Amino acid sequence: MKTAQHFHEESLSLFRSGNLNQAIAKAQQAIALNPQFPDALEALGIFYSKANRLDEAIETMKRLAQISPNHIMAHTNLSRFYVEKGMILEAEQEQAEARRLSWKAELQAQKTEEGKKKSPEEEVKEREEELKSRIERYQKVIQLDPNDVLGYFSLGSAYLDGKRLEEARQAFEKAVSVNSDHSPSYFNLGLSLESLGQKEEAIKIYEQGLLVADAKGDMIPLRKMEARLKMLKGANG
Repeated sequence: MKTAQHFHEESLSLFRSGNLNQAIAKAQQAIALNPQFPDALEALGIFYSKANRLDEAIETMKRLAQISPNHIMAHTNLSRFYVEKGMILEAEQEQAEARRLSWKAELQAQKTEEGKKKSPEEEVKEREEELKSRIERYQKVIQLDPNDVLGYFSLGSAYLDGKRLEEARQAFEKAVSVNSDHSPSYFNLGLSLESLGQKEEAIKIYEQGLLVADAKGDMIPLRKMEARLKMLKGANG
């Protein structure tokens, strides 16, 4: 007898191969067997959004948020879906809730760390485990939606934090190929290229990113890229 997990995995495979309607059907079967299966609910909500069934996507994510109150991605996805429907106030509220949950998780982790005395080796191991968890989480986001620019951006940022520079470069390159208007990805791609010693390539990326940031009014990435360009061109001059 097939389990809910089995149907969920089938739904992901079908989604990746482009069989959206079949993926939806399999995800629905998974949830029928286990109505409180967070991964299947999240996947089904993404599938509905890709099928332009936004009302169903929103209801599915609301259900996920109800059964898993601390599920950050439920509120993140709700914010995205509301933006697509033009419901800006609702989108901002969900985005704020996602931020609140993220801060709450970070605070809890910090309190846990402060309450324990760890050896340097234990601290290194814990940081490695935390980085591994972040990478796996963002890989899962991309698995659900291969065109999620924030998924690639977050994955690249995790790789960058872990000094996995080539993987960071690849993730940020994918981010700008998925969404050429995402100026923060240009900045982080430039940083990755700089760290790899590819300064000329970094300059080209920063120059592209400046045009994007200026057109969109993204002042923080714009100022950061201006500063990096000034430094790099000064060093080359």
